Amino acid sequence: MGTAGHVDHGKTSLVKALTNIDCDTHKEEKARGITINLGFSYLDLPNGDSIGIVDVPGHKDFINTMVGGACGIDFVLLVIAADSGIMPQTIEHINIISALGITRGVVALTKIDLVDEELAQMAQDEVAEYLEKTSLKGAPIVGFSAISGAGKEELISAIQDVSSTVPAKETGDLFRMYIDRIFTVKGFGSVVTGSVLSGSIAKEQEVFLLPGDNPKLRVRSIERHGRPVDLAFVGDRAAINLIGLKNDEFSKGQIISSKQLPETSMVDATISLFDNVDALSLWSNVTLISGTYETQARMHLITADSIMPGEGAIVQLHLNKPGVLLGRDRFIIRNTSADITLGGGYIIDSSPLHHRKRTPKLIEYLQNLSQSILSEESTNEMVSIELRKEMRPFTPDEIADRLHISVDEVKTMIGSGSGKFLVFDSSIGQILIDNSHSQAFEGKVLRIVSDFHSKNPILPNGVDLNEIIGKLGLSKYKAGKDYLEVMLEQLVIKGQLDKHTNTYIVKGHRPKINQQTQSEIDWLEGEILKYDMEKPVLSEIEERAGDNKIHKSKLKLYLSYLAGEGRIQFYQSDFLHTSAISKVKPLLLSKLIDSDNGIDIPEFKELVGGTKRFRALLTDILVAQKLISLRKDAETETRILITPNGRKQANDGISR
Repeated sequence: MGTAGHVDHGKTSLVKALTNIDCDTHKEEKARGITINLGFSYLDLPNGDSIGIVDVPGHKDFINTMVGGACGIDFVLLVIAADSGIMPQTIEHINIISALGITRGVVALTKIDLVDEELAQMAQDEVAEYLEKTSLKGAPIVGFSAISGAGKEELISAIQDVSSTVPAKETGDLFRMYIDRIFTVKGFGSVVTGSVLSGSIAKEQEVFLLPGDNPKLRVRSIERHGRPVDLAFVGDRAAINLIGLKNDEFSKGQIISSKQLPETSMVDATISLFDNVDALSLWSNVTLISGTYETQARMHLITADSIMPGEGAIVQLHLNKPGVLLGRDRFIIRNTSADITLGGGYIIDSSPLHHRKRTPKLIEYLQNLSQSILSEESTNEMVSIELRKEMRPFTPDEIADRLHISVDEVKTMIGSGSGKFLVFDSSIGQILIDNSHSQAFEGKVLRIVSDFHSKNPILPNGVDLNEIIGKLGLSKYKAGKDYLEVMLEQLVIKGQLDKHTNTYIVKGHRPKINQQTQSEIDWLEGEILKYDMEKPVLSEIEERAGDNKIHKSKLKLYLSYLAGEGRIQFYQSDFLHTSAISKVKPLLLSKLIDSDNGIDIPEFKELVGGTKRFRALLTDILVAQKLISLRKDAETETRILITPNGRKQANDGISR
C-alpha cells in the first residue's frame, strides 16, 4: 500500500498511528515537518496478513520521489484533510495513481477532529464526487483523527477489505527491483531497499546491478517487513544485503536483476495527458520517470500531429540516459524542469526500430499492439513483436530470453494456438518465425533456384541445402538449418519445388540443350578423353577452347553437366573421365579383396599404370567414394586397403 495526498494532510502521522512506525527518519524531514524521502513501514492486519506501506512525499517539490514510491504498489491510501479538502497536490497524486494503473484504494479523511459533523459530511461528499471521474471511483472513505485515534479500527478494516481484492501476482522467472534507498550496516556492508517488481529473490542468489557492466553481486540476507526471510517475492517490500556492492557504485534509477538485461535508449509507449495541462506538439521535450529511473527525453507523436489535454496517443521516446525498461512498465512524464506532471503511460516495446516515417501500416500495427499489450493476449503480442524485428527463425528459449519471460510461458501460448506467427516442428523442437519473414524467405529460395536454372540451363540438378543456407545467411542461427529444411519440404508439398538427387529444382524443370551447346559439350568430353591415363589439365583445355571460340566461363558449366551425367568425376577442382576410372577400378578392387593387408604403393603403380598425378587423383576419388582407405604403418609405408563398401562393389561386380 502506498500513501498519497497533499502536503501536511497527515499521511506520515496516519501511518505512525496505524503502525507505531515513524517514517520521517531524516533530520531534514524532522526540521521541515514534511516527508522528503520515501518512508517504509508495514501493517499486520487482523486476518493475519501483513502489508508493506510506502509513505511518499506530498510536497510539489518531491513529486518525482512520489512516483518512485508509487511504482509497484497494489493499492493506495489517499489522505485528504477534512478541514482543507481536495488540494492541488491531491489532484496531481490522483492523476499519477491513475496513470500508473492503480485502481484500488481507501480514502482516509484525516483531521476529522478539527471540523464539525456537517463540515465532515461536506468534505466526504466532495471527495466522493471528485473520485467518480477517476480510477478510484467507489473507494471507501473513512474519517480519522491521528490525535484521538477515532476511526482507526474502521480504517484498518477498510484496508483489509481492499487488500483482500488484490489478485495474486504471477511470480515469473525474472527478478527486478528498483533501488530506492541504499545504506551501509556496520559489519554487513551495503543494504538496498525497494519494491519487488517481478520474480523472486533468495539468499545466496547472484544478481546484477543495472544498467552498467557491473560484476555480479551476491545476496547475503533478506528482510521483509523488518523480519529476516529466505525469499522475497513480487509485490514485497524488501531490504537486501548485497555482497560486492559499494555505495559509491550505485546511482539513482538503477535496478537489481536476476539477469543481465539490455539497456535501451528508445521505447515505444502509450501515453495519456492529464486534463489540466497544455497541449503537446509533434515533438516535445519531457522528463520521463519510471520507478526511481528518471531521464530527459525527446517525445515523438506517432498516431497524432498534436495531443490535447485529456487525450492519448502512441509515441516514441528517445531517452537521454540509458535505462532498463521492459514492456508493460508504467511511467510518468513531466515537463523538462520536472515541476509539472503532464501525464503517464506504459511501455509497449522496449527495443523498437526507429520510426522515421509515420506510415498508416506502422500506426495500425502500434494501435493493435497498444490495445493488446495489457490484455491476456500480451504474451502473444510481445512474441509477435520480437519475431517481426528480425528476419530469422527463433526457438522458444531464444524468444523467452529476449522477452525475459519463462520458456513455459512461450510454450503455453504456442499450445493455445493463438499465435500470430508460424510455428514449425523440427528435429530440434519448435521453430517460430514471423509469417511475412517466412514468405520473404520462400520468395528468396525460389529466386535462388530459378537464377541457378537461368545460369545453368543445361543442368538437370539445382541448388543443394548448404548452398541455399549460405545465400540466405541462416547458418549463424540455432534454428536456421532446421527451419530451412522444413520450409523447403513445404515448398515441395506446395508444388513449387522438386528434388533432384540432393538438390532442389523448380517444379517441372528440364535441361535445355541446343545443337551448338551439345556440340561444344561433345568437344570438351573428347578433349578429356584424350588424356586417357593422365590427369587432365584444365588450363590446357581452356587454351584450346579459346582457339575454338568457347569462352572459359562455359567450360565450368559444361564440366558440371558432364559430372551430373556421370561422365566425369570430381575431387575438389580436379577431375577424371569415368571411363578412365572404370578401366582400373575393377582391377584394383579385385586385387584388394584377396589381400587382407592391402597393397603398397609400388604394387598399386604396377597394377594401375598411368602417370603419378593420375594415380594420386584416382586414389583421392576412390577414398572420397569410400571404396578404399589409406594406412601408414610403423615404417610410414603407405598401404591401400579395401573398405566394406568397396568389398560390396567388388562382390557385386559393379564397375563404374
